[in-house]
Amino acid sequence: RGDFTLCEQFHRTNIVPGGFAEYFKVPASNLKLDTLKIPGNLSFEEATLIEPVGCCIRALKKCGIQSGDTVAVIGAGATGIIHVALSKVFGASKVIVSDLVEPRLEYAQKFGADVAVNPQKTSLANVVMAETSGRGVDLAVVTAPSIEAYKAGVSVLRRGGKLCVFAPTPPGELLELSLKHVFFNELHVVPSYSTSHIETREALKLIESGRLKVGGLITHRYPLTETAKAFKTALEDKRSLKVIVLGRM
Repeated sequence: RGDFTLCEQFHRTNIVPGGFAEYFKVPASNLKLDTLKIPGNLSFEEATLIEPVGCCIRALKKCGIQSGDTVAVIGAGATGIIHVALSKVFGASKVIVSDLVEPRLEYAQKFGADVAVNPQKTSLANVVMAETSGRGVDLAVVTAPSIEAYKAGVSVLRRGGKLCVFAPTPPGELLELSLKHVFFNELHVVPSYSTSHIETREALKLIESGRLKVGGLITHRYPLTETAKAFKTALEDKRSLKVIVLGRM
């Protein structure tokens, strides 16, 4: 069925003790199924984007994105911007991105967003309806882990549109959703978690070929000795996108 991320084996096989260790153990099944050789024309830094790009490829394909679709991306962090760029690669006619942080909106436009909206200044729903002649978007991808982001995603969908659940909200937070609205408008709610060996290979090909240029997403670099600082930056610095930890600098 292709539900690789739901397989029991997927959750049983982990890197021990973790990817930031000096040495770690990798299960043989992982090596056999999903070990990628990095081409000579691709830097190790760019290769760190293979996994998040794979996650975004899987999400868009699960949602059945088509050439000519209109797409709203709620949240312009690293994965939000990857969704923007991939939507264009897959033929989206218009991509509208929303975020509360202005520098991230500027980044999103550099990666292909046609319209950037700060909902604290402008109504996202009004902008979407103006940009789609009152129809709404075919697909809304929510990459921001907040209830308000999901409410915004639902509000901009066309009838028959798809809401991609790409970010989990904190435990205990619940989204009130009118099933009457979902029913009569035939809305689709499509969750997408993680990636598989299929999408990571697609991601590598897209990055290696230059069709998807993601190196510019790397905003911060830290040595292994400053891993804690790297996590702090990723969590607290709103200007950060992709923060990477290097074994040597």
